Amino acid sequence: MLARDELETRASVIASELVERLVGSAEDVDYRSGTYLLAAIAAELGQKIHRRCIDLARNSNGSWELAAADADSLVTGAWRCGETVSQLTERGM
Repeated sequence: MLARDELETRASVIASELVERLVGSAEDVDYRSGTYLLAAIAAELGQKIHRRCIDLARNSNGSWELAAADADSLVTGAWRCGETVSQLTERGM
């Protein structure tokens, strides 16, 4: 497995590329909508992480359930952020 620092650097590069490809260059997404889209993507990624942690907990030991709970918090936080962005956008703030 790659070192943690290498994985974090790689994740940063991939995230920047995704933001540019999915949000920054999309002609039909303005900045506010793009911000909501990013929150929704984060929630979807969190769900994928949650599923993988649950699978790891089943296949090894229950200690992976803690990581699954943290991923669940990520999902909840991302959707809450998206809801706040949506409300602010509707108010024109």
